[in-house]
Amino acid sequence: MSQPLPNSLPAQRIDYLDSVRGLAAFAVVIYHFTGWRWNETLEFKLGAMVFNGSDAVSLFFVLSGLVLSWKYFQPNESIVIDAAHYRQYVINRVVRLYVPFLAALAVYYLYGHRHDALGQLVSDFSLNTHHWLEEALLIRGKHDMYTPAWTLEVEMAASLFMPFLVLLLRQSRQLFLLLLAVCAVLGSGMIFWGIIHFCLGMLLTYYFRQLATADARRAAWYRYRYVLYLVVLAMFSSRHITRIYPLGEGVNYILGLLRIDLFHLTGVAAAFMLAYIINSPRLQRWLATGPLLFLGRISYSVYLLHWFVVVYIMDHWDKLAAPFTTSAVAFWVLLGAAVAATLVLATIFNILVERPSIRLGKRLSTRFAPAPAVPQPVA
Repeated sequence: MSQPLPNSLPAQRIDYLDSVRGLAAFAVVIYHFTGWRWNETLEFKLGAMVFNGSDAVSLFFVLSGLVLSWKYFQPNESIVIDAAHYRQYVINRVVRLYVPFLAALAVYYLYGHRHDALGQLVSDFSLNTHHWLEEALLIRGKHDMYTPAWTLEVEMAASLFMPFLVLLLRQSRQLFLLLLAVCAVLGSGMIFWGIIHFCLGMLLTYYFRQLATADARRAAWYRYRYVLYLVVLAMFSSRHITRIYPLGEGVNYILGLLRIDLFHLTGVAAAFMLAYIINSPRLQRWLATGPLLFLGRISYSVYLLHWFVVVYIMDHWDKLAAPFTTSAVAFWVLLGAAVAATLVLATIFNILVERPSIRLGKRLSTRFAPAPAVPQPVA
């Protein structure tokens, strides 16, 4: 896996972006653990601006837009998008996301009904008593067993639009930007703002060469860079800032009238943050260190399994915290245990489930590849 050079582009993937996804997944783990019992404390609200797991999803979506559109624009636009290509894309994407998700969902289902008799468990499963089927399909907002799966629903729906969005951006940048504006005006529903985030990531790919090679020191804004950095961080944490300093009914009314969701702000901030990383070789070298790359490789498994660890610890909090002298000591020890357990389980899950699913997706999609044209003999 190559790293970008000043006047060239990486051929297939960019290592340091994997690390960004890993750090975002790590923030989600910390956020869900600390927010379970201490959601209304000032310490949590302040800490959430650093370990901002709730808005890490914006970073996930923008990053997905960048990564999924990469092969369509870099190093060129030679990939033909037709029905055969879309069929391959869908098969690969669905298998890549669904197989690990279904495996993780089975763990949550069995844990949630661990006290049921085997016969009852089989009966409830076959009759769909607990509506596991709707949750497994990632549609209609059904996420009772695994609450964070709402992000996977957005990821799946928005990513399946990717080839169409690529065609539009290839055809007309102006039309693409108009679509982005239309999605913002139509509303702040999950799919709409998810598509907006993906479009922002696609624009990063579209302008990747310019971003990677730009000399920021010569830009007019560079002298105000620290102020701009604070503005971007404030935008990214705007939903948590408003929990400490509410906007008020008047401002909320105007935002609602304009259909402006604070997730729009976090998406734009995430795009600015990624643009900064793309332009910073020093930060890229730090992100390309071994531990962070490893965290990036298992990031999807971390996201899928951390909820089970957090739920288990919180369900047994009184028992697990009892041996410690103070609640503060219990908090830090159990937080460390949650992180360690998540990383271990995610590593195992990545090896046994996620990697095989990636290979399966590629193998199945290849089977549906169109046969190469056979040259006809000249009469």
